[in-house]
Amino acid sequence: MRRLSLFAAVMGVALAGAVPGAAWAQPAKGAQAALERVREVMADRFRNLKLTGDPDRDFAELLIAGYEQTLFLAKAELEYGGDRQLRETAQKIQDEQQQKIDALKEWQVRSRQSDYRPQPNQTPSGEGPLDRQAQAGGSRQPASPSPAPPPPKPAAAQPPANTPLVSGTVQKVDEAAGKVTLDHERIPNIDMDAMTMAYRVADPAILKGVKAGDRVRFSADRVNGQLAITRIQKAR
Repeated sequence: MRRLSLFAAVMGVALAGAVPGAAWAQPAKGAQAALERVREVMADRFRNLKLTGDPDRDFAELLIAGYEQTLFLAKAELEYGGDRQLRETAQKIQDEQQQKIDALKEWQVRSRQSDYRPQPNQTPSGEGPLDRQAQAGGSRQPASPSPAPPPPKPAAAQPPANTPLVSGTVQKVDEAAGKVTLDHERIPNIDMDAMTMAYRVADPAILKGVKAGDRVRFSADRVNGQLAITRIQKAR
């Protein structure tokens, strides 16, 4: 009788373990800590972001912060999530948001250049829609159009030879588009913070032999007015 009771208990445990969804109830190791970190970053990012007072710069900075928070959350799902539909959504977010972040950061770098000029349709400071409404209350005469900004100075065709080498890891190589995505350290000569970003290459030939996962050293500079990788070599 005692042996029969023991056998029944063992079978009960085995059947309980076979119930569909039982394994699903066990979260991936480290998932809770990762999601707690995501929540902390998302809560603190906007609160700690300092505004400059320049609407264009602040808009770009806040938009990047919003995209990066969503990207951070998507990466957590790709690392720890198990549902196919949610993982596909996270992958789509990662692909689309990273492109938007790259474009905004390229604008930030370009706007810090000494030869940067705003686009011709940019409203000068103090002449936005609300400013014009306030002016219309005191005077009905239309404001004279602002003079067009002078054209930007032509950039040098070739980058300086003394641009520093920066360490990074190749994430993706797109030879057809002439681009490489790098997870890299700070690039001091263009004041670019450490980040993961897709860059154009000045010469597609420099991508030969470079593949995802390679640890490299590279230089970046402005070539013909655009940010580009000017040289890249595998790290020793």
